[in-house]
Amino acid sequence: MSAIGPKAGAWSRRRWVAVVLGMFALHIAVLFVVSSRQERISRRAESRASVRWLTDPVGARKTLDALLLTDPTQFAMVHSRGFSGAAWLRTQSPDYRPAEWTEAERSLAQPTQLLGGAFRQAATASEQPLFDPARKPAIAPPLIAVSQPPLRVRSQLLVEGAARLRPLVQPPTLKSWHHSDVLADTRVQLLVTPEGLVFSPRLAGATSAKDLVQRAADLHALELTRQLRFEPAAKNSRTSLEGVLIFQWHTTEPPTAAKP
Repeated sequence: MSAIGPKAGAWSRRRWVAVVLGMFALHIAVLFVVSSRQERISRRAESRASVRWLTDPVGARKTLDALLLTDPTQFAMVHSRGFSGAAWLRTQSPDYRPAEWTEAERSLAQPTQLLGGAFRQAATASEQPLFDPARKPAIAPPLIAVSQPPLRVRSQLLVEGAARLRPLVQPPTLKSWHHSDVLADTRVQLLVTPEGLVFSPRLAGATSAKDLVQRAADLHALELTRQLRFEPAAKNSRTSLEGVLIFQWHTTEPPTAAKP
């Protein structure tokens, strides 16, 4: 076997690094030689302001005339030494004197009958009437409105609750009761089946056990309730409806017994 050696004429890594560093050093040297080392000189603005003390009137006049020649507003604007200075800046004010006049005094007319009118009006408005105990105002009697329900001429039946949605097939005929007093209304609670039948009727409220006529009227109302029929519900409805029947009784005077 023969080992494969490096190619003839190829540079090693160390040689490449040396060449790159040499080129970098050469660039630094060229920049250092080409760059200028002259120091920057700061230029100061020359001050042209000066103060002169003029004691000669003729020299002072010439100096002022020379300064006026450098004034840029001498010809561009109104100037006292320009061609129109005498016309614009040396005008005389007009001699005007207003006439002295004084108006005669005129007093405002004040009617004497109006003097104190505001005071009299305020005193009249704030005046309180005198109280005379001997004169008492008449007191009207109060009107009391009494609403009296109309008298019943016959017994009637009212339906309350959800059972109102199902009308009666044939309303019952209620009779009048002979009694010396007014009978209370009889209230009966019930359920209405989908077929229109009355289910589980019962009296609502306590009945008077001492009043035999009231007791008989309540039992009569309970018996009539069991015999009532309502219109049947729709085919799709199978719900029983709750309701209350109110029997409003009509009473008449009991007959008097004939004397023998």
